[in-house]
Amino acid sequence: LLSFLFLLLKIQVPDLPVVALHGKDVTLKCSFSHTSPFNLSDVTVFWQLTDTKRSVHGFSMGQDQLTEQAESYANRTSLFLSQLTMGNASLLLQRVAVADEGSYTCFVRVQGHDSAALLLQVAAPYTKPEVTLEPESNLRPGDEVALTCVAYGGYPKADVIWQDGSGRNLTDNITTSVVANEQGLFTMTSVLTVVLEPNSSFNCRLINPLLSEERSIFVTVTGQNIAFPPVALWVTVGLAVCLLGLLIALAAVCRRKIKESCEEARREGRRKKKKQVQG
Repeated sequence: LLSFLFLLLKIQVPDLPVVALHGKDVTLKCSFSHTSPFNLSDVTVFWQLTDTKRSVHGFSMGQDQLTEQAESYANRTSLFLSQLTMGNASLLLQRVAVADEGSYTCFVRVQGHDSAALLLQVAAPYTKPEVTLEPESNLRPGDEVALTCVAYGGYPKADVIWQDGSGRNLTDNITTSVVANEQGLFTMTSVLTVVLEPNSSFNCRLINPLLSEERSIFVTVTGQNIAFPPVALWVTVGLAVCLLGLLIALAAVCRRKIKESCEEARREGRRKKKKQVQG
């Protein structure tokens, strides 16, 4: 008889993980089949964490039974009581937190009993990344620089991809770290180390695997921030020296011409004076 009653009730839950946004509400769906009408006082519904068996929400004898409920779920759970007699034992979980992630078991007893488990995953979008450069000034092509890309408040850990301006993957040159805040949300920091080229461009991309959401930032280190390379510097110095030498030579020529003109004028004066004496 017990085996027969067991077969009268069959629970269905989602096969795929349920993805919930951090801070939002989520419905953990659980439905059951039944062969004849029943009253709320006839049904028992129990939600618990699959691994630890901690109570999430209980219902029996026509009312919620929350004395054994884990403290972290207090005032955040409820059933859809108006739909319970129609086979809906789904649980509404409010203000989802990272700590809520895990496997949940739905147990129902009425005209038999059954249970099934589903997986809840929590996701939160990252902020738009920010990129800083170290060092920030006095840069020359050929210098090794570190670009740091930071994004905040996301979950779970994102995939970080660095690319250059032509789309070439630079991910082998990065170091990525993850730090969780009090809410369990992540700050992701990725450092790319490269040898600088003139007008270098870089793209930092963060992809949230649960949300299939991408955040990115494209930066260009322009020539305005880069000092002359050594070769160009020596060329500039050489041109300046040549120009200075030319000016000195020109001044010497002018001085000689002026001196010659003065001497010619003095000789001409002496000739005129001599003629006047002879006359």
